[in-house]
This record gives sequence, structure tokens and C-alpha cells, in this order.
Amino acid sequence: MNFDWERVQEEAVEKLSRYLQADTSNPPGKEMAGARVLQRFLEKEGLATTLLESQPERGNLVCRMKGKDGLAPLILLHHIDVVPVEADQWEHPPYSGAVLDGEIWGRGAQDCKSLGIVELMAFLLLKREGFQPNRDIVYLATADEEAGGKWGVGWLLENHPQFLRAEYVINEGGGVGMIVGPKHIYTCQTAEKGICWLKLTFKGKPGHGSVPHGDNCVVKMAKAIERISAYRSPLRRNRTTERFIKGIAEEQAFPRSWFIRQLLNPLLSQKVEKRIPDPGFRGMAGAILRNTFVPTVVQGGQKTNVIPSECSCQVDCRILPGVTPEEIKEEVHHVLFGLRDYEIEVLQTAPASESPAENPLYRAMEKALKSLDPKAKMIPTMLTGATDSRYFRNRGSVAYGFQPMMPMDKLSEYLSRVHGHNERISVKDLLFGTRVLYQVLKDFCG
Repeated sequence: MNFDWERVQEEAVEKLSRYLQADTSNPPGKEMAGARVLQRFLEKEGLATTLLESQPERGNLVCRMKGKDGLAPLILLHHIDVVPVEADQWEHPPYSGAVLDGEIWGRGAQDCKSLGIVELMAFLLLKREGFQPNRDIVYLATADEEAGGKWGVGWLLENHPQFLRAEYVINEGGGVGMIVGPKHIYTCQTAEKGICWLKLTFKGKPGHGSVPHGDNCVVKMAKAIERISAYRSPLRRNRTTERFIKGIAEEQAFPRSWFIRQLLNPLLSQKVEKRIPDPGFRGMAGAILRNTFVPTVVQGGQKTNVIPSECSCQVDCRILPGVTPEEIKEEVHHVLFGLRDYEIEVLQTAPASESPAENPLYRAMEKALKSLDPKAKMIPTMLTGATDSRYFRNRGSVAYGFQPMMPMDKLSEYLSRVHGHNERISVKDLLFGTRVLYQVLKDFCG
């Protein structure tokens, strides 16, 4: 069926604008407002939906397109909740869904309500042309991803696991296009780092703030924070990051191709990383090649003139596949060698997750990209944060982050908008993602 892609674009923009107007910031969540918007879009097309409320106004939505051959389902996943905003820092109201100069503005425009509309539009286009897939295609919108997924995918797994059974999952976290040499390189997120959040508690001698002494726990903590901030963990290679770095390097001319490959060299990796001009690519490359440690929360003292007996800081550790919390604690002890009177507590942990990049879905994604962009090349990548994909990978599903966006010169332009002020997405990216995903579903499920 030949679609009027200009009209499809107009519809996608209209739907995303409406979706962004639902304030689903988490906390508190209230994702049911967004779920109801999606429900109206789907039911208008004659599709049956199921709304599942994990807590009052914490909504999850499921819509299934039945397959004919009994193959295991494919899930189109995105999360409804978004992170909070500082509204006074935005050029346009963050829940306006304003469409200006070819861009749709609003919290969630990148992370990840736009993916929800891309998946929705591909899903609806298949329905309109009477497509009969060889497997169930499940449109799934969930709550609470930004806070760990307890009331979204986590809750569904415990209470309604029948909706989450799938062989394949397409989710957030990949698809961004980059101009690299003669090629347009698109990422497919096949892996993501795990988390190991730590709390470091320091003890010392209490006293009056007017009488300094050498056993001040706040001073100990300050020294620890300085060491942790300056620390660079050793290089750890894995199959995903090797393919990512080598995939970019081979599109460069010498000597830049050699230079990029040295990111995988334990002796030169950090020196090369510091010389990468694009701050977005520099930060991402450094984070996917090693464990990272970032102090984020500090607590200590109640009154200016009182030296406390105890204070603490929390550290956001992001860990690579195969790394355990015990290894992370030992690494921190090594960094803080010589400091005394502190304890380390693991607050929360989740292992890294990874899916193979050799299967029919991965090949269908590559094929679809090349059909719309002859310069396209797709490579696997690792996400530095965590998504709901880990729930599915831990249950044996193949999960990919894939929302194709047209190639850009600098990755930092995209990264600055995710969770940042003035979040927005271009109209062209919205249509491009829709066209690619529609073709993926036709090829893979046809």
C-alpha cells in the first residue's frame, strides 16, 4: 500500500503534540493521563486496548495485533512517564506540545514519547492496510521507567506476565544517526550498563565548630569525593563496545581510523578519549568502556557551628557486563586507600544486560535503514544508563533500543536535549523513524 507520507507526517506531529500535553512527570507519575490519550488513538481505529492500573493513576496500556502463524510475539515498548522540569528555564512551556520551525517541543519529545508515537504510527499503518503479521505485535506503553519500573514493567511481570511474553522487544536507547566519513552510522542499542548505587558513611569526632580538630568526618568525605571524582576505572572490553568502536573507526581515513581504534588499547585509551572533539561522543565512548563513579548526593551536619559525628555521600556507579557489586566495593576501597572510618553500603543494584546482534530482527533493521538511506550503516552500541529492556533480557527476550533519527554532525546536540531544558524533536526525525519502523515490521513480521 502506498501511503501519503506527508499526511502521515502531519498525523504523527498532531498525535505527538497531543501526547506531550499530558503531564506525566515522575514523580508523581500519573501516567494514566498519557495512557488514555494513546487509548483514544487506538480505539478510534477499532483496536481493543487494555488499561492496567498499578497504583491510582499509574497506568499501563496494552494493544495486541494478532499473528497468524503462532510465532512468539514482538513487543513495541515505550514508557509514558517523563522526568520533571524547571519550567521557567524553557523557551516554550514544557507541556505545550508546541510545533515551531519544524520541531515539536515538550518534556518527553526525546525520552521517550516520540518513540511511543513512532511505534503507534507504524502499528496503525499496518492495521490500515490489513496486514496480517506472522506473530503477535504488541503495543505496550508502561509507567515508572524513570524511577526504575517498579510500577510499570516490574509490576506487570509480577501481576500480568502474560502480556510481557515475547521473543523480541523494540524499545528506547538507540537509532541515533551520526555522519562518520562517507557513511551515516545508526546505532542499535544491544546492551546497557547496570547500576550499583552506593552510600558511603564517614564517622568522626563531634565538636564545636569554633574549635577545629583533625577528625572531622566532613573533611574525610570531601577528600573521598575528590578522589572518586578524579578516578578513571580501567578499560574493560566486551563484544558490543568492540563492534561499536571498530565500526566507527573503519569509516575513517588514516590516521583517524588508527586513532579511534586506540580507544580499545589499555595503554592509550584515556589519552585518545580526551582528544575526541565532540563532547557527546567523547563522554559516551569513555562511559561504555569502563565502570563509572559519580558522587551525586551529600548529607551531613545540621547546624553551622556543630561538627557532626557522621556524614554520608551517595555514588552513582554504572557497571559493565560481568561486574558484581562486590567488585565495585573493592574498587572504591582501592580508590580510598589510606582513608579511615568509613563504611560502604549498596543501596540498589541491577546487572548489565546484553542481547546478541546476530538474528533476523537485527538484519531487518539494517535492511530497512539502507532502503531509506543508501549511506546507512548500523552498528551495535551500549547505553550508559538503564531502561526497561533489562527486564526482558533477563527473561530471555532479545531487546533492542531503536528509534531511528536522521544523521547529525555532533552527538552532543542530541544528548543535550534528553532530560535537559527545551527538549524537542524534529518533524523530519519523527517521520523518518516511522517509515523505518514500519518497514522493519513489514519485513520481519511478514
